[in-house]
Amino acid sequence: MSAAAILLAAALLVQPAPARARLIRARRSGPLQARALRCAAVAPALVAVIALDPAVVLAGVILAGTLAVRSRGASARRRRSGEAAALRDGLGILAAELRAGAHPVAAFQAAGTEVGAEVGRRFQVVAARGLLGADVGSGIHAVAAISAQPESWERLAVCWRLAQSHGLAIATLMRAAQHDLVERERFRVRVDAGLAGARTTAAVLAGMPLLGIALGQAIGADPLEFLFSGGAGGVLLVIGVALSCLGLIWSDRIVAGVSR
Repeated sequence: MSAAAILLAAALLVQPAPARARLIRARRSGPLQARALRCAAVAPALVAVIALDPAVVLAGVILAGTLAVRSRGASARRRRSGEAAALRDGLGILAAELRAGAHPVAAFQAAGTEVGAEVGRRFQVVAARGLLGADVGSGIHAVAAISAQPESWERLAVCWRLAQSHGLAIATLMRAAQHDLVERERFRVRVDAGLAGARTTAAVLAGMPLLGIALGQAIGADPLEFLFSGGAGGVLLVIGVALSCLGLIWSDRIVAGVSR
């Protein structure tokens, strides 16, 4: 049964991804690099499954999953900050073009060309919808669903609809939307700076058991052998790792809720 499970795990690791996933991966990092990373991860995983106690493997999986979740959250925060900066620049260009008398579609095209990257492509999508005769406000609302800053695009769509329905100056409202985004990002940066201590404290508390294990090793108690030998030590290892990881995830959720 264990051999069959190992072979099944190996097959899942090396099986080809769906066509859509392969196309997305090829655009991002290239198919050869992704396949090399996957193949390089197969051998250590098989060695760990075969050589280590199941409790140790389970604890390692919990720890790796927690690190992956935290890494994904940090990546999402970086993406959100980068998109906010690009959107701020794009709104400045858009307002300047509209104030100079440019057509809204041409203004969105100019903003998309100048900004580039993901935000620039979204400006280009809105411009393309406008060229096809669709409502620009609906186009802005549509790109909000695929953005890391959906609320900023939603506010932009509201400003655009207000300008259309009440005859207000679009350039003025776009400039107001830009100022609103800048102030919100400044507030978020201040909150993140204030929460840096809380994040550090949570990480230190989660790592305190490691200090206890190190002290135990230093005095000759050999807690590593007890934890890695299976049985009661393996159960305690899984419980300890799970509780520490749960504390990290929970603290991240609390900090994320405050910073919104």
